[in-house]
Amino acid sequence: MLTLTLLASPVVGFAAEADGPCGGLRFDNGRLVTGRILEPQGAQTEACLREVAEAVKARPAIRSLTVAAKLPDAQRLEGQGLAWAKAAAEVLVTAGIPRTRVSFVAPPGIPNAPGQLQLAYVERPTQPAVARLRTASGQVSAGPGDTALRSRLAGDSLYAGELVTTGKNGRAELALADGSGVFLSPESAVRLGTLELTAERQRKVLLDLVRGTVETEAAPGGRGSVFEVRTRGAVAGVRGTRFRVVQQEDGTSRVETLEGKVALGVDAASVDVGAGYGSRAKPAQPPEAPRALLAAPTLEQPRGGVYPTVPALVWKAVAGAKVYRVEVASSADFAGDVRVQESATPTLAGAAPGPGKWFWRVLAVDADGFVGYPSKIFSFDIPG
Repeated sequence: MLTLTLLASPVVGFAAEADGPCGGLRFDNGRLVTGRILEPQGAQTEACLREVAEAVKARPAIRSLTVAAKLPDAQRLEGQGLAWAKAAAEVLVTAGIPRTRVSFVAPPGIPNAPGQLQLAYVERPTQPAVARLRTASGQVSAGPGDTALRSRLAGDSLYAGELVTTGKNGRAELALADGSGVFLSPESAVRLGTLELTAERQRKVLLDLVRGTVETEAAPGGRGSVFEVRTRGAVAGVRGTRFRVVQQEDGTSRVETLEGKVALGVDAASVDVGAGYGSRAKPAQPPEAPRALLAAPTLEQPRGGVYPTVPALVWKAVAGAKVYRVEVASSADFAGDVRVQESATPTLAGAAPGPGKWFWRVLAVDADGFVGYPSKIFSFDIPG
């Protein structure tokens, strides 16, 4: 068994597409928020309600769903509000939501606003959630196994035993109940295991990395806490650090420590892996001596400004880099859609998909696949 133990002190659902019938869909503390105003009736509204039904069915902890038709007083007092709310509720029932869990109301409308439908839900999980899907982009799914997955939406609760997966262009950020964060790269899968917390801030967190890459920001825990990320051949034991774990297809487990310090061991063999270093363990072999991670690239251009067309991205070469990973996103936190490309040289053309404000950063990768520190983040604008 390979183990990874922290040595240093702590370092202080359903995925609705934005262009779909609802214009995006989000669960937000009892409110189901659509990306565009949901009109009281019409084909677009019915399509959105069917999308809502699929999202709700993916969250079995939701016990009730309420449709509110908020119309101007003249229409509401004539009874149209209640009739349209009832019709909307019927669409949800036809789409598979149990009738006993759907209700409808016609409260006063929003002053100086057109009539619209609003949706509220009550969620009563049968077991406590161990995590929440903080952000999601691309295809993000969860379920008991690969053959029983459902798309998930930012804000969804996740439970022990669930497998969380990302597609080819999918990315997910999980907020664990202990305050830690786990970031899933594209084509990755992690199974949520135990998460126990005590009044003395002791915790026990177990995650199984099935495939791909996760980056973890583990929150500080009390003495005796356990935080483990397991692969087929490794266990990463953490008490407040930032690191990456990679499960390669050939069974090799790779660890890259960004903050803190860990001990990586296989049976009687062990090496310390400090911040800025990485190590790997191939199947049935002791871990390799730690190697320095590559430095963060220095970005040269663009470093802001407006460009008539997509500019070439240029940065300084990093010694030891075999390839560079270039990430371009529409938000500075890289939590939404992220376009990832590789370049063998310190420049890349056509990195952005078109008009808009774009943020970019670069990471250097060595010949064995170890990923270094990310560069600073800069932006540029392409007018529409």
